[in-house]
Amino acid sequence: MELTLLQQQFGLALQYQSDGADCDITSNHFDADSRLQVYRNNFVISLSEVLSATYPMVELLLGDECFSQIARHHVLNTPLHKGDVSDYGESFDDTLTQFPNVIDAAPYIEDVASFEWSMDIAFHKAGVPVDEEVLQVQALAEIPAEQQGQVVFHLFPSVQLIKSNYALFELFDAVQSNCFDALDIHRAQQGVIQALPNGHRTPIALEPEIFQLVESIHQQQPLSDIPPELLPHLNTLMEKALIAGFTLAKH
Repeated sequence: MELTLLQQQFGLALQYQSDGADCDITSNHFDADSRLQVYRNNFVISLSEVLSATYPMVELLLGDECFSQIARHHVLNTPLHKGDVSDYGESFDDTLTQFPNVIDAAPYIEDVASFEWSMDIAFHKAGVPVDEEVLQVQALAEIPAEQQGQVVFHLFPSVQLIKSNYALFELFDAVQSNCFDALDIHRAQQGVIQALPNGHRTPIALEPEIFQLVESIHQQQPLSDIPPELLPHLNTLMEKALIAGFTLAKH
């Protein structure tokens, strides 16, 4: 059997879509399927551990047994296309929606999963350099007044935007402090997740107007297109080290 075909068959077999005989697994004291089951178990356990590390809040909220069952379902229905597992689990929020009883009991759980995936993205983008064309904020002083409307601010690559009908930022704080007494999960919140070059991540809740400004910057709108009442909040974004610099819009 050609190597490529063998690899494909083995990948299918790990997800119970093929059997040991199709993978040229030798039988002796144990038949081919028994040998394959060892690989399957290790495969499911390993990728479930990846999901557990990526989604600790989801696991905490659902409980170990429920999370384990959903993780197993995800692993068996979501192929691993490469050896690097750093981006495995991207669609775990979609998997959660396939369990109506879970969604009924915890309607916020899909948003929590999206929040934690954004945390993961922020971590992996923490060391991504800012584009060379982006100028330092200090260079704003050199921009003539007639060109200031062309200024386009840029967020740091790690900054991830979060907007939810649930209090995800308060939930994160409650989990960190192990204190849920004051948590009102059914309260809309918005904000960003920021990651430093060392990988340390900080969720930052923002007021609606400030978040609206962040959205405008994320969409790379020039200052002339941003509602004037939002512009005073630029200082807040700079104080929180969310803005990497700026470019000038090309006409």
